[in-house]
Amino acid sequence: MKNSRSCAQLDREAGHRLPVSHSRMYSTFINGTRLAYSMNPAPSGAPILVYLHGGPGGACIPLTQRYNAALERHFRFINIDQRGCGLSYYPFPPQESITIELMLADMVAFVRRLRRVYPQAPITLLGHSWGSVLGLEFAKRYPELIKRFIGVGQVVDMSASHQARLHPVLEVFPSWLRQSFGSESALADGLLRVEELKALGLIRSLMQEINRSVTYLSSPYYRWRGIKGLLIGANQSHARLDKELDQVDFSNIHSFEVPVAFLEGRYDRHLPPELVEHYASQLKSEHKFVWFEHSAHCPQWEEPTRFVAVVEELCHEDFN
Repeated sequence: MKNSRSCAQLDREAGHRLPVSHSRMYSTFINGTRLAYSMNPAPSGAPILVYLHGGPGGACIPLTQRYNAALERHFRFINIDQRGCGLSYYPFPPQESITIELMLADMVAFVRRLRRVYPQAPITLLGHSWGSVLGLEFAKRYPELIKRFIGVGQVVDMSASHQARLHPVLEVFPSWLRQSFGSESALADGLLRVEELKALGLIRSLMQEINRSVTYLSSPYYRWRGIKGLLIGANQSHARLDKELDQVDFSNIHSFEVPVAFLEGRYDRHLPPELVEHYASQLKSEHKFVWFEHSAHCPQWEEPTRFVAVVEELCHEDFN
């Protein structure tokens, strides 16, 4: 863990040094494939926090080990590299049907296994971006398996999100210029990235991107194999899942049998947080909505100290 330690010692937020992760890598066979995951030592009854990464294919174990190790104080904190990406990479055969249902089934099987091994431990799911799709669907269909769900950069209605992202492009650029550019979506991505840089600051945003890249490269677990699995795995995951992901819509689901919470960056230009705020206001079941005023799409890494504090507060009743 020497490389992880050297990175962590350099991380500071509001004058606080970020702690060093004590998690290690494990793997298990689920639904015919090997899934790699990180997990820290903890008492058998410690509350479990399962992190579902974004993407699809956005494996991020090195990032949570660097920025979110403080969660290990109270949780058995687990981050899974999902099927076909990161350290769980394998090339998807053309005949294999890679669907949201399959990815969800992997997570359900994994959580069932956790419940068998740690029967007294309450389990919280935390899903980021794409992972929030799996997490909210899990909460809707399998509430008996978890204590609560926390969504970060939550997906509510992908169609509405796309329209909101395209709106500035349609307002600013005339049709002839949009057509000459070739892709309204790509133009929107560029414009939104500029707006994000303006909101958060160019230097800060660039340093965050550099730090995250260095974190992957310096991870003692990822090395070449993990980096290859991250890059190729993300490409194949997007190719197989994006079309189905674009159809996701939770807007007609107004209650859940477990508490849900949504943690949103004020400057998130990928998934407009105002849509999530409106969705939360319509829920009839227990819920919370929390703004992160100095974050974009990734408050868990942009405001890690506050992020950990908020998650601990949401789960405080699980602590002995």
